[in-house]
Amino acid sequence: MQEMPPALSLLNRSAFFIREHIGFMKLTDAYDILDPVTGAQLGLAKEEPQAAWLRLLIDKQILPTTVVVYEADGQTVALRIEKPFTFWRTRLSVYDGQGRFLGLLRTKFSLKRELIVEDANERPVGSFSGKWLSWTRELVDGSGQVIGTMDKKWSGLAKEFFTSADNYQLTLAPAAASQPSQVALLLAACLGYDLIFTEN
Repeated sequence: MQEMPPALSLLNRSAFFIREHIGFMKLTDAYDILDPVTGAQLGLAKEEPQAAWLRLLIDKQILPTTVVVYEADGQTVALRIEKPFTFWRTRLSVYDGQGRFLGLLRTKFSLKRELIVEDANERPVGSFSGKWLSWTRELVDGSGQVIGTMDKKWSGLAKEFFTSADNYQLTLAPAAASQPSQVALLLAACLGYDLIFTEN
């Protein structure tokens, strides 16, 4: 897979805290991407559908959308995640800030809510899943090694029961963190997982 330039500082990290914005009857989703230790803003992810008003009439899980991931300046694009119309299994395409195709995220029929991560050549990077009663999701590669972990973080009784907003911590294994392209795919997988499986 072609590596991206190291200038994209957001993708030179091994851990992220992802905080979804709270909103009542919101039509689009947004996420702060933070340093899990210091709380510093690393980036921002914003859902930017072409016709958000359609979500008042049609289930947004069916409609196409784009999630744009920005650097901390709020202007520089680090990633784009594109979702087409979906009627059964979802397939997300991931692009870097220059529009280069990085890989695919696709759902697999599974009781574990499984998301398959593939590189730009559609070779498997790993399978992103977890047990039903666990708040931890692991990205496991073909050899069985865990290369990324997503933990849902408890955010308080009111937020958990009265909103659909979630918080996650994404931690990458050293081998994955050393490759910006894999950081990009795992960050996209974390956002994609929330978008596909937890948003209504």
